[in-house]
Amino acid sequence: MDNLRDIVRNSRFEQELAAIVPNVERADEFLEGVEMVLARMPECGTQIGSSPVWFIPGWTVDLAIYYTFDGDRVTLLSICKTTPIQP
Repeated sequence: MDNLRDIVRNSRFEQELAAIVPNVERADEFLEGVEMVLARMPECGTQIGSSPVWFIPGWTVDLAIYYTFDGDRVTLLSICKTTPIQP
């Protein structure tokens, strides 16, 4: 069985999310999917240089999530609007 990490949303993330959800279609679905993936494989995102911060962009939604993680938890730091990645 997978070793699932806890997902923690910091206060900045919660504030940004509250402002984004009513304005971005499918933001809640994107977030739910990202949380499921990050709980299992946080390394699937992209590390920002040598910092402990990683990000994961949306493919079909114009959002990106920034986070850190350790062996026990993933901390969601920020969510912001971006230009969607074109496949």
